[in-house]
Amino acid sequence: MGLFAEEIQPGWRVIDANGEELGTVISVDRESISIQRQSLLGGVSHAPVSAVREVETGRVELALPKEELA
Repeated sequence: MGLFAEEIQPGWRVIDANGEELGTVISVDRESISIQRQSLLGGVSHAPVSAVREVETGRVELALPKEELA
């Protein structure tokens, strides 16, 4: 796991590259972050760990817009 991924905890807010809140972290593994989407349709998205731009306690910022997430 990268430096950022080791710090990320379930329940933290996830923000995309455009500053939009995507949802919350469900889990993190060596390659990706699983995100519970907060949109009307909900669902789960996955972001590669390499897409993490910044980590603060309780908040993860991605370098990708929501449209590019799996």
